[in-house]
Amino acid sequence: MNKTNSTPSIQHSARQVAIEVITNILLQQGSLSTQLARRQADVASEHIPLLKELCFGVCRQYPKLNSIALHLLAHPFEEKDTDLYAALLLGLYQLSYMNTPDHAAVHETVESCRLLKKDWATKLINAVLRRYQREADEIIMNLESTPSVEYNQPKWLLKRFIKHWPEQFEEIVDASNTHPPMCIRVNESRVSRETYQEQLNELGIKSSTGDFSTSALYLKNAVRVGELPNFEEGFVSVQDEAAQLSAHILNPKAGEKILDACAAPGGKTGHLLEKGNSIDLTAVELEPWRMEKIESNIQRLGYNAHLICADAGEIESWWDGEHFDKILLDVPCSATGVIRRNPDIKINRKPADIDELVLIQREILSRVWTTLKSGGYMLYATCSLMPEENEQQIQYLLENQADAKEVAINTLASEFKLEWGIPVSHGRQLFPAIEGHDGFYYCLLQKF
Repeated sequence: MNKTNSTPSIQHSARQVAIEVITNILLQQGSLSTQLARRQADVASEHIPLLKELCFGVCRQYPKLNSIALHLLAHPFEEKDTDLYAALLLGLYQLSYMNTPDHAAVHETVESCRLLKKDWATKLINAVLRRYQREADEIIMNLESTPSVEYNQPKWLLKRFIKHWPEQFEEIVDASNTHPPMCIRVNESRVSRETYQEQLNELGIKSSTGDFSTSALYLKNAVRVGELPNFEEGFVSVQDEAAQLSAHILNPKAGEKILDACAAPGGKTGHLLEKGNSIDLTAVELEPWRMEKIESNIQRLGYNAHLICADAGEIESWWDGEHFDKILLDVPCSATGVIRRNPDIKINRKPADIDELVLIQREILSRVWTTLKSGGYMLYATCSLMPEENEQQIQYLLENQADAKEVAINTLASEFKLEWGIPVSHGRQLFPAIEGHDGFYYCLLQKF
């Protein structure tokens, strides 16, 4: 395993918070993004990058680390000692992927047992990690005969990738196992992409243009948003290129009444406002704390929108009866196209979750469809790679809504290139690319 450059001396504060975060994820008590948002304030600002490296790293490498840990343990830990298992996974991650000296990684992991007030586990953890030091190559070689370990994916998810995308699954897996690139969206109503790229270059921030979105720039190295020129003035936002396609496809025009359903975290909301001069935009989001992010993003960009905190599917609670010209419906999904940004999916996501999500998506799609005017357009979107969440949902809508029809994805923007993704039975599917965009699905519908 290749190790990445990281701080050689781990601070207990970052490590102990990482143990708590990983423990909660293992116990299905919240997502990685939610946990970090709540807990990173407990760590000194200079140690936050280390905290993120530990948490993201363990989640990203979980199928492999979990197999190694179970191989090394004579008996799995009991649920009440999940924190010890989290500590062990962190120790294995340090030994395998970070430049922490091996003796320090072992010592810090053992010491964390004492900080957890479980001194009885110190000899066990020490013995397990010392054995891994001695036998790592042999252990890994034997375990990698198992596909889920070789490809570092949960068994059920790997099977689905192979089943649905036999030609693309290795590309999908490779991208899902990497650190995602930092992509930004230039506010083309304020500054051209070329001009902004020159401004970045003058600051020593190297970038390359996106292949499909005219507003996308990929940074060679990630930077803090505060380092981006005129970020607070709304000249630029952080958003993946695949997500940027939604505003290009819908191509909002002045005066149009537009709905952004399931709008958080607000990147697409902001992009629609940037592209559409004086549009009447309504954004609906269920979670209050996520709505706060949308409001913050829109304020920074300098736009106005109707923000409604509600369940998009329960239209009677928020819709005033006036139909929309265009709707962006980015439904809750399995996020299997953005695993690299949400690697805890490898731990938390289960097959039953997709079955449940399909029902939720179908309900939202059917109900929100009724708010679209005759002649209007709906763009259905997910960051999923699962056909049952994508083209099969469109098939269901077309079979059950006599006034629905699929139209070409570039109907509203004829100059928009269709060189991204692949056509599927309905819509287009994008796959995550190692140095490019995330995995996404889009289908454009019209009511007639």
